[in-house]
Amino acid sequence: MSSFRCAHISDLHFSKPCWSLSQFFSKRWLGNMNLMLARKQIYTPEHLHSLIDTFTRLDVEHVFITGDLSTTSAEGEFALAQEFVESLKRANLNVYVLPGNHDQYTAKAYRDQLFYQFFETQYTPCSRFNLKKDGLTLAPLAPNWSLILLDTALATSLISSCGLFNRELEEKLETALKEIPSTHNFILANHFPFFHNDSPRKMLKRGSELRGILERNPQIRLYIHGHTHRHCIADLRASNLPIVLDSGSTAHQKIGSWNLIDISTNGCTVQPYYWQIGSDKGTNQWISKDPKIFTWELSDVTTLV
Repeated sequence: MSSFRCAHISDLHFSKPCWSLSQFFSKRWLGNMNLMLARKQIYTPEHLHSLIDTFTRLDVEHVFITGDLSTTSAEGEFALAQEFVESLKRANLNVYVLPGNHDQYTAKAYRDQLFYQFFETQYTPCSRFNLKKDGLTLAPLAPNWSLILLDTALATSLISSCGLFNRELEEKLETALKEIPSTHNFILANHFPFFHNDSPRKMLKRGSELRGILERNPQIRLYIHGHTHRHCIADLRASNLPIVLDSGSTAHQKIGSWNLIDISTNGCTVQPYYWQIGSDKGTNQWISKDPKIFTWELSDVTTLV
């Protein structure tokens, strides 16, 4: 198996305020108010475009975006996010996208599945699973390695930002894993963490059922997510769980972050990158921190070749 390199980014929060009176008939008025009072000063998607040169310089092949490309799931926001994704593709990067709770922010956006009018629903014609229709899809990354994308986002009440791993999606994920030889390896991408230490109104409902699938399927090597806006690298293999990576919010003005992931037969290396605001104009840049190195167990090496 040849090695491959990926970048994991999340929570981009492209925004475009809506001044229409119709916003008051949905949750969008709350998002717009929050945007004007707080988010506009915190999230600066403009510096995301500097990622293109960084990814090119680092020879990144695949880019994973684990949700919240928008702020209030407005068409104008999705258009801005779509242009960013297309700019990554024009740089010869393979881009994989799934929705977060902000991408299903209103009941109408969720009902119309507006997100999927701007982004792909599957990444290989041979996959029988469609992200929009089935809530999951698969994408090949390298020999014996694939990406599984889950859509667990849904429209919620004013005070909730929960996701749901429903029973139908659970059954489909179990089916997809059974249909592929156990020697195959996976990165599983979802917007939400499968466990949550924050308020119950931000959790993934039925996350314990998703955790059970992870425990029963050690071929899921990495679980990547966003949502929390906190960068995290956690090796949970001692608990029969994958290596868990939270990219943090890549668009955050002061603590923007993302992960560079290298995978090989020996293991994987995760290199965190952070947005650093320089003292002089034009000196802002992405800087790397000490990498975390994970090795596969010797008994597992033969399944990775």
